[in-house]
Amino acid sequence: MNRVWVLLLAALFLALGSARAEDDPKPTRFFLPQNPVAAAYILGRLSNRELIDAPRSEFVFVALLQRKGLDRKYRLEALDGLAKLRHTDVLAELLKGITGLDTKGEESDEVLGDLAPILVQSGRSELVSKHEQLDQLALQAQRPLTRQIAWAARIAADGSIEPSWTKAQPEPARLEDVLLSLPLISDAALRAGWHEKVKPLVVISAPPGLRRAAMVAIVTSPGHDAETFTSLAALVEAGVEVPTAIASLGRLPRSAWPKEMLAPLAQSLVEYLKKALPAERAETPFADALQFTADLASLLPPDAARTLTRTLRSLGPTIVTLHAVYEQMRFDKDLIIVETGKPVAIALQNDDAMPHNLAVLSPGALKEIGLAAEKMSPEPDSEGRLYVPASPKVLHATKLVSPGQKTQLAFNAPAEAGDYPFVCTFPGHWLRMAGTLAVVPDVDAYLASHPLSQQPKLTEWKLADFSTNLPQAPLGRNLATGQELFSTLACVQCHKLGPQGYAYGPDLTEVFKRYKNDRAAVLQQILEPSRVIEDRYRNFNFEIKGGDPLLGMILKEDDQNLTIQTGPADSLIQTIKKSEILQRRPQASSPMPVGLLNSLSESQIFDLLAYLESGGIVPAHEHMH
Repeated sequence: MNRVWVLLLAALFLALGSARAEDDPKPTRFFLPQNPVAAAYILGRLSNRELIDAPRSEFVFVALLQRKGLDRKYRLEALDGLAKLRHTDVLAELLKGITGLDTKGEESDEVLGDLAPILVQSGRSELVSKHEQLDQLALQAQRPLTRQIAWAARIAADGSIEPSWTKAQPEPARLEDVLLSLPLISDAALRAGWHEKVKPLVVISAPPGLRRAAMVAIVTSPGHDAETFTSLAALVEAGVEVPTAIASLGRLPRSAWPKEMLAPLAQSLVEYLKKALPAERAETPFADALQFTADLASLLPPDAARTLTRTLRSLGPTIVTLHAVYEQMRFDKDLIIVETGKPVAIALQNDDAMPHNLAVLSPGALKEIGLAAEKMSPEPDSEGRLYVPASPKVLHATKLVSPGQKTQLAFNAPAEAGDYPFVCTFPGHWLRMAGTLAVVPDVDAYLASHPLSQQPKLTEWKLADFSTNLPQAPLGRNLATGQELFSTLACVQCHKLGPQGYAYGPDLTEVFKRYKNDRAAVLQQILEPSRVIEDRYRNFNFEIKGGDPLLGMILKEDDQNLTIQTGPADSLIQTIKKSEILQRRPQASSPMPVGLLNSLSESQIFDLLAYLESGGIVPAHEHMH
């Protein structure tokens, strides 16, 4: 059939479909021609919602696999459906789909990015069985991203970077692909093995392409953060690869930033920003440099920080990056200061292992919106957002951001000054993952009158820090303060203690009895929540057939079904068929966040311990203290 006839046939089917839609708003029949070109043309005219609702067939599965903007569950459903129809396996169909997308040019990169984790996180034995195909893709694919995905899968199959590095090293272009594949690998143990290979390339004398790729890769190798910061900062100060260096520096934890390097690095960046042309100031690299310099300013002594911040405000709009801190259920900032009516951009970088979102609320609305979100079912609103209450008090909000992903809210600050809460509204998160957007008429005046309005002091508490005073900890403690901390730290969201709390984690009413009144043992479990995890309260990762992955505790299990809870709210309890579970993997870490006590003083920690020891009973006179 020639192309003209294909298009005529496609037009006929579209006309029939349109007429049917006018007669019946919910058509029960759906016709596709047998010719794949004509079928693809018709399916390509459907919206994402119409495609999702289309009756399943081989052509529909192919469209679901290749369409932009679809959730992971539809990709998985398509792969499973194609494997059954074609009598192959899911990995074979995934590689076939990636190979097909590779021929479609740059427009396919978004979907390739969606498929990358599905391939790279496949079982090692399955990947080994596809070694030949992975090699072919890594060496011959047209799109750089396709080659990088293939190298990442090859490294995951080998369990080591060595074979791929050896194969690619003779050709710089191939080695660039290998370097850029490393951030696609989620296995931390595997990522730790490539630092010494990558480090020699993060220098001024390295070939530019390899240097840029190495700068992207090196920050994904754990355990060398301070050393990596120094190497990248040296490139910034030399004016070499500044945008790439800034992007990589921003991925390193602040705790690893060497204090003695902050001021000179900030000054180098100010000079870099001042040289930017007007057209460049509207582009992403300038915004990233501005935000990173603001992050550096927040860590300088107060006078230096104010001077630098004033300079930065003269260069562009307020740009802030919020990081969701890994396994701590908190943002890395709890205060953002902006000027009334001025442009603001807040980026949320999710460095955690669970999804988060960001919402900006009306003053005083935090509790109302937090409680409302906890009662919501996991159904998206008209903008595709989950757990965002339909309320005029939600001024701005993002969709849920998956681990490792980033999104942004851009808006003009409110015209009325005040304290506007920002928060993650995922059920159970709002008490800990919240802060204040301070909207003020004059930022300098505000900072001058609020010298303590910078980020709170955090202490990385260890059990040894309490060895001197812990034996006397119960003496003269304020139980009412302990009770207040039990709420403000969000312990009450997950634990029962006496008459208050929610039974998501272990009941703490008799926690001291369980630990034989060993105060040090109780404190150590709070400081190191993954030290001992009861089986009942261990999270599992579930790969679901045709659906998004789930992370949750097992509440009940029988021959047919599994009931799990994915967070501290009744709305997050769900039952799934065991036949739909492709894989379950226990989590090594506790759902309880680490660093829970880092914002507290020793005295406050002892008040909290005393309240736990009381079993949640506070005498009446304590409430009046």
